[in-house]
Amino acid sequence: METVTRIAGVIIQDEKMLMVLGKYQELWTPGGRIEPGETDEACLKRELKEEMGVELLSCKFFKEYTNPSFYHPERTTIERIYIAKVSGQIKPASEIRDFVWLCKEDFENKKYLMIGSDQEKLIPDLIKAGIW
Repeated sequence: METVTRIAGVIIQDEKMLMVLGKYQELWTPGGRIEPGETDEACLKRELKEEMGVELLSCKFFKEYTNPSFYHPERTTIERIYIAKVSGQIKPASEIRDFVWLCKEDFENKKYLMIGSDQEKLIPDLIKAGIW
């Protein structure tokens, strides 16, 4: 079974979390696959710049999750999550169809369809940790 490592950034501003919508219909945290020889921070910096047009100011490791890939069941995804601070105006790349500043009420009311691991694990863990 193939294993893919993804680095993702949790960006929270004004008590809302940035979520992106790509080629699929579910929202997820911005980020992407780490490249050979790349550090987690370098990957996150590159992905946030490529996907959202923002600069990574700082990041702090939050948690690592290992799950079956949401879109490719033959893969396992290792996802390392960082709490990220960014600067600049969001300008999504063509691969990002839209983005949402998710508030807790919208999350609790399941207003948006979200990738399973974010909805079932990451966001509840962020709430429990008092980060969001």
